[in-house]
Amino acid sequence: MNADHLLEGLRTGLVSFLGLPLALEPRPVPGVVLGAPYDGGVLNRAGARLGPWALRQATMGLGRMPMPQRLQGGEEHQEPLGVAAVDWVDGGNIPTRPFHMTEALDAVEGLTSAWIATGARTLMLGGDHLLTLGALRAHARTHGPLGLLHLDAHPDAGRGELWGTDHHHGTWLRDALEEGLVDPKRTVQVGLRAPRFESDELAFLADRGVRMWTPGDLLDPRLASQLLGDLARVGQGPAYVSVDLDVLDPVHAPAVAEPVPGGLSVREAIAILRPIHRWERPWVGADVMELAPTLPGADESARAGAHLALHLLG
Repeated sequence: MNADHLLEGLRTGLVSFLGLPLALEPRPVPGVVLGAPYDGGVLNRAGARLGPWALRQATMGLGRMPMPQRLQGGEEHQEPLGVAAVDWVDGGNIPTRPFHMTEALDAVEGLTSAWIATGARTLMLGGDHLLTLGALRAHARTHGPLGLLHLDAHPDAGRGELWGTDHHHGTWLRDALEEGLVDPKRTVQVGLRAPRFESDELAFLADRGVRMWTPGDLLDPRLASQLLGDLARVGQGPAYVSVDLDVLDPVHAPAVAEPVPGGLSVREAIAILRPIHRWERPWVGADVMELAPTLPGADESARAGAHLALHLLG
């Protein structure tokens, strides 16, 4: 964001993500940021429908170029000084009315598809994690089964019947796998640690070949090369990256629907995201989900989410 963008936000009272130009109708652009203001799939601690506004606000005055991870130690340790989201636009919010889950999913799928048809990559700001299913449906229709990098405290492969619904924010990955939207052999989950009611979710994922990593796994140096191999495999074709902010330890992001102690630091999450920029082709879609800014710690959580989104972009 430059001074002109900052002054425009002050003048209009409108804050776009990273000061990007607003474009409410799909047009040919490299990429678009879309808000997803819905939390009808949240089982506990609602409020994520307001997440897109808080994430945008958290980028007020924030630069678009992430600081390289290293600036010392010789050229072999330095990273290119790229600029994130060059020529991207902020497409506003997807019109997800709050009281109809199927309609909300259809709205996400429809508007995401319209932007994909222009050639745009998409970054969705949530909003509850169920809506990732709508984005995956849109991208899979164009790109075929996707690789998926999923950062989350929860496996999100549950069944909805226990709660009297077919879908909620903890079922979307099971749905995506059963619908053939993602390639299980190119699906990697990082940060899993939430206690489960039963072992069905993990068995379901393991049987399909999904790679699952806990924070404890990440601390084992013997597994470092295996992790890099798993992350590289995701990007061997069209891929999607989904970040639930509860992947972070609650000390960094308490304002989420289901905070779970023992999570990643912001630095550790960024380290997981860095390898995606070495994939042969950029990811086609991504999201940052589950920020609930009505809960305590909203400002800190939104700032953490905004920085993770920035590191997704570049």
